[in-house]
Amino acid sequence: MLKQVAIFCLCAAGGASLSAAHAADAHRSVDARTLDVAGVKTGMDFNEARAALVAHFHAASSDIKQDPYPGENPVTHTKLPSYVVYEKDGAKVTVHFEGRVPVDKARPLVVSQIDYELPWSTQNSQAMAKAALEKYGEQSNAPNKLPMQWCVNPSRNAGMGCSVTPQAVLTLSQVHMTLTDPAWSDARIQFIEASHASKPSF
Repeated sequence: MLKQVAIFCLCAAGGASLSAAHAADAHRSVDARTLDVAGVKTGMDFNEARAALVAHFHAASSDIKQDPYPGENPVTHTKLPSYVVYEKDGAKVTVHFEGRVPVDKARPLVVSQIDYELPWSTQNSQAMAKAALEKYGEQSNAPNKLPMQWCVNPSRNAGMGCSVTPQAVLTLSQVHMTLTDPAWSDARIQFIEASHASKPSF
């Protein structure tokens, strides 16, 4: 009887260890497309992004500066700004745009990336990490902190972070935060390639 109890205890302990190990491997899945940086989310259009910055920082619309030398957008073939930027008290936010695919003439631009940066200092780096955890919750690649990343499909190896597959990722590296969704740039690349396609007739 005692022998059976001992075996049961060992099995229970082993099961608990396996459960703990599984929990350690189960990194937190976060859809970065639902997250915002300074009020801006990927997928927003140009006007939505500007309005979000104005609301977040209680700024004047004129404080949001846009690309002063816009080039031809490869999707719309018209001159459109590729970014807007806002700076205040050392903080700088830059919102990057792609031509929206499928093409939408009413909303020709789409946010593909947001960068937020503070001047370098140990204090600012610690404050950024603390604020990120408070706003977004535990990072997907915990316990790693250089960088901290949030994504839907984190690697089981925390050291690999969110680099396993192309996906939307929020990354914090000390005082520089980037939220990016490669789906928009991939759509633009595919759109351009399709527009250059031609049927062989030899």
